[in-house]
Amino acid sequence: MIVKPIYGGMYDSISYLVGDNKKAVLIDAGVKCEKVLAAAKELDLTIEKVILTHGHVDHIVEINEIVKSTNATVYIHVDDIIALTDARHNLSAFTGMATSYDGSYEVLRDGSIIQLESLELKVIHTPGHTLGSICVEVNNTLFSGDTLFKQGYGRVDFPNGSFEEIYNSIVNKLFVLPDDMVVYPGHGNSTTIEMEKRANPIRSSGQW
Repeated sequence: MIVKPIYGGMYDSISYLVGDNKKAVLIDAGVKCEKVLAAAKELDLTIEKVILTHGHVDHIVEINEIVKSTNATVYIHVDDIIALTDARHNLSAFTGMATSYDGSYEVLRDGSIIQLESLELKVIHTPGHTLGSICVEVNNTLFSGDTLFKQGYGRVDFPNGSFEEIYNSIVNKLFVLPDDMVVYPGHGNSTTIEMEKRANPIRSSGQW
């Protein structure tokens, strides 16, 4: 399995190429399309699928260009579908650059499996940052979007955010994963489940 972080997205978001046998899934679409395509070409990967961890603008802003360039299939959780087409829900309406997506997509739910060659990417529904936030688990690796960061967690003060839900998502769905699982977040540095169980401020923010 190849994992290639692509930095420099909107609001410092990170996109990830996950590759196997010259095919790839792109996780999130906040980085300029040209930069994503250059990274895929360098690794000799063809992007076949795009998984959106949630629908905020800094994770979907390049989706139209990426799909136009790759004809990839787009995946998003059912509870964040509205963010693809409604600039208020994806927050771009408040940035002066309203963004929407009118192409086709596949719907994800908790436990959905996305197959890429020999890889099985499993969806973990982790609401709290948004209603339809997800993490993606594959080969002892977790792509956590804006749910879990290195010594942090996603904002809950946006519309449809909830501290109670993100707390439950992290403690009850993520902290039960193997301690040595590597975590690649939507912003910032990578970490592990063990490190976050020891040092994440979510520990002192709830009853865990």
